[in-house]
Amino acid sequence: MANFGLGYEDVLAVVSNYVDTKLSTLSQAAYEEARDRVEELTVNYLRKIQDHHPEALENARDPGVQSAILDAQSAYAKMGDSDLGQVLVEMLVKRTESTDRNVQQLALTEAIAATGKLSYRHVNLVTALFLTIAVTFGAPRDPDTLYSILRTHLSPFLKGLSASDSDIQYLADTGATRIELLSQRQVAPSFQETYPGLFCKGVSSETTPSIKKYEGTSLVIPCIRDNSLLQVNATSVRQLESALLQLGMEDAKEELTMLLRDNPMSEEEIEQELVDRVPGMESFIRLWKSTVLKSSMPSIVGMAIAHANVKKTLGSNFMADLGIWIS
Repeated sequence: MANFGLGYEDVLAVVSNYVDTKLSTLSQAAYEEARDRVEELTVNYLRKIQDHHPEALENARDPGVQSAILDAQSAYAKMGDSDLGQVLVEMLVKRTESTDRNVQQLALTEAIAATGKLSYRHVNLVTALFLTIAVTFGAPRDPDTLYSILRTHLSPFLKGLSASDSDIQYLADTGATRIELLSQRQVAPSFQETYPGLFCKGVSSETTPSIKKYEGTSLVIPCIRDNSLLQVNATSVRQLESALLQLGMEDAKEELTMLLRDNPMSEEEIEQELVDRVPGMESFIRLWKSTVLKSSMPSIVGMAIAHANVKKTLGSNFMADLGIWIS
């Protein structure tokens, strides 16, 4: 057996305790299947933490960590879905990194328990919602770069995605999402709000005189969609703010933000471009519009689940830490 270092025997004791006390009432065939699943999950967890965070294995002695391991084992013993098992392992590793009772630790503990109540289809739905609403993919320099990122990061979770209002209500009942009926979002405007510089048609100094004072500076460039016109040299408001800070021109923020958002593409134009360039987007937008998904937000618990699913699916293509969203 591989040597996983200090704490390995403690984790094995948790496995034995769970198997002996919780599974012994099952029939022989069910007992053996459940035991195999528990051992599979635990070995995968130990291997992953040994490979990436061996120093954290000492924390497996902590009662809170052991309780989270038990919750994950209980869930996987019942469902046996390998995709969900990998999501549980990702969260267990992150949960083991610290014994501090902070909001991230608490969210991960709840997320592990909630995952046991979900199908992998539900997890993918929360993940697609998370990536659309909560994640900003840096500052893509042009639409082609953004669509390449979306094909890599979002499309894998859209394939075959389906849901009813009951599914979405169930996600809210488990605590993975929340439904805000008075607030409705659409996919295309969400991307336009996040990346206004990628979805503008440009302006001219004749129709928009306020841009004249910035011509010839690094703050204005030819429009990426129509080189005969101009636009602010920023993908997002955040990128614009950073540029103004470096130039000592914070006083121009309000005016340039208005110029950045001036003459945007229509919702229909953005939606069609998303459909044409991102596999799975057409059915996702249709699902979004026809269900209460348009009024949903991922909760902190849902973000923890979605983040683990993205890391499980994309590996080194997604290195963002959970602390960006939960800290």
